[in-house]
Amino acid sequence: MKDTSRVFGSNLRYYLKQKGMQLGQIADKLGYSEYEIQKIMDARLFLDGHEKEQIAKALDMSVERLYVALEDEVYESAGCLECRGKFSTAEHKKEVLDLFDVYCDIQETLTEEGLKPSN
Repeated sequence: MKDTSRVFGSNLRYYLKQKGMQLGQIADKLGYSEYEIQKIMDARLFLDGHEKEQIAKALDMSVERLYVALEDEVYESAGCLECRGKFSTAEHKKEVLDLFDVYCDIQETLTEEGLKPSN
């Protein structure tokens, strides 16, 4: 599930950049905060079918297109975390990204519980 969500999120980031849209623009248009859009792009906020349709419509494309994986170079040009650096195997890449997701979730929880100051 995370892998397909990462493709969706990376494509969202890429197509926003291609269309010259800012996070605030799409967030306002869809009723999300910029932080929530960032979480979608990082595959850390999961969406239902209706929400995915709304995002696709805002980008003037289909949901299916948002799930079509592009080349790593394309994502790298869009600034996607997923494609930073080389991994010796696809499994190592998945493991590192999964660990990063857990780290982000822990940091967010600590901040929400007042155990870590927010930046």
